[in-house]
Amino acid sequence: MENKIKNLDEKWYEYRQFPKGYGQFPYLILKTGHAMFMQIPIHFNTHGDYTKYPGANIEGISEQELAEYELNKTAPLHDKIMEKCEWIKNKIESDKNKPCRICLVEDPNTAYYFEEEQITFSNRPPHGGSLLTQEYKVIAMNVQHYT
Repeated sequence: MENKIKNLDEKWYEYRQFPKGYGQFPYLILKTGHAMFMQIPIHFNTHGDYTKYPGANIEGISEQELAEYELNKTAPLHDKIMEKCEWIKNKIESDKNKPCRICLVEDPNTAYYFEEEQITFSNRPPHGGSLLTQEYKVIAMNVQHYT
């Protein structure tokens, strides 16, 4: 009897189904389990419309601030986003009564990990695994977390 070794890479499974509002920079990633990640989109000036713009909303941002941020991720808007991320992390920890780790992803090579009281820069954002919406619906598997 002969054993044949099959290359499992041939059947690698990928899935992408990003609903409106997901998969665009910037966004937050919350690790929810082993190889499971929740994406929390970050939107600007949505006037509280969470139906069209799910996730975190930052209001009162001028067109000039948005334009500067698009050109330079260290522009003043970056600090407002970081403050919002810290607030979200504290809210999650308060609601769940346990520490969490989140990551702000601003582009394919810019990520800030919030863990305990530290914020660490990395050029490697989370990727792969199962990506979920805030309603725990699968939106991507084994791919980058952006479109």
